[in-house]
Amino acid sequence: MLAERLYFSMHAPLNQEIVNDTAKLIMHRLIARLLVRDPSLVDRAKASLTKISIHFPDRSFVVEWEKLLRLPTPELRALLTSRNQDMKRLRLSSPFVTAEGVDFRDQTLRRRIRRAAKRIVARASRPADGDTQGIRPMAA
Repeated sequence: MLAERLYFSMHAPLNQEIVNDTAKLIMHRLIARLLVRDPSLVDRAKASLTKISIHFPDRSFVVEWEKLLRLPTPELRALLTSRNQDMKRLRLSSPFVTAEGVDFRDQTLRRRIRRAAKRIVARASRPADGDTQGIRPMAA
């Protein structure tokens, strides 16, 4: 029975939603690093948000991002990499991903981020030593 559980936990399919959320968190960690070197990225994210708001004028995420982009850079950086549910949701509509100077179109980079996200989720899904129940995947 223990062997079956260990086999299943090692070979069980990963929850793709958690993998995707983790990949977006990784992307925003990279963006947060970039903000240290280039705080003007916030202005480019604001310009990107303006374009997004044309297509989604009545969406609450637009107003939420407007508020976030007015924060001091250190506070914004901390929120971009936060694991709370609001930021997890907001990373889905991030103006940073489409901002000028940020480029996640490179397929090699995207594959590396995806593989890293899968490794993180898989590692979090493995049972700890002596624990037959396993642990829950990390919330992204």
